[in-house]
Amino acid sequence: MHRIIDRNFALHACAIPRQSPGMNVFDHPGLTFVNSGLSCDTFNIIHISDGEKMEKNTIEQVLDYYKSRLLDYCIWVNRENLSPAVAETLAQCGAGRQNEEVGMVLDLNAYQLISKPTHGQIKTADQPALIADYAQVLAHNWDPPDQNVLRFYERTVPTYLDPGHDIRLLVYYHGDLPVASLELFPTDSSTIGIYGFATLNAYRGRGIGSSLFTFALNYAKTAGYQQVILQASEDGLGIYKRYGFQTVTTYYEYA
Repeated sequence: MHRIIDRNFALHACAIPRQSPGMNVFDHPGLTFVNSGLSCDTFNIIHISDGEKMEKNTIEQVLDYYKSRLLDYCIWVNRENLSPAVAETLAQCGAGRQNEEVGMVLDLNAYQLISKPTHGQIKTADQPALIADYAQVLAHNWDPPDQNVLRFYERTVPTYLDPGHDIRLLVYYHGDLPVASLELFPTDSSTIGIYGFATLNAYRGRGIGSSLFTFALNYAKTAGYQQVILQASEDGLGIYKRYGFQTVTTYYEYA
């Protein structure tokens, strides 16, 4: 099951940059890395997908690539690929562990649809103005708001609006104000992942996040997906478990 989560993570990191002008994705044995054209570790991701295949000189060259261009970046690796050799290589390259998240999965066969009146306040971002609203919410995860997040979504609007995929950016509105965001990103017809789940500070504790989350799960089930995956912070673990998510692996972020 950890491979299913990791495949979705890998595709999510790379799919939009692969299709967007001015962005590049590079594939090497055991890892893939992204240059979004922005100095932003939210999108410049090095993903270690196979710790056995990754060679020390490869990670050294990749880190030099970012450093020579003065680009911020981060490295993500799950527990199964963080072998002692990989951990030692990262340490020797000066990369320290910054964060960890729990990889979880929900079997949608066991999930019952949940109806909330507030589901009517959620829109799918299917036009540039709505994608800009989604980006505004996401950028406010940082104080001050991360302008690189806004720039990323400005540059990738045509890719997100491409009808050839089923990526969905969801926005919850309090009146006309966008206050919460969530992305649904599919691997294939069976698996879909949740990313970009955020609520503005001033609107937390009102059930808005719960409404957006259940709307997303309802969509995934009715669209025929079999499982939903996500990476959870420690604060969110209990909430996700109440919806039936099971812990599968742990992801570690290095920078």
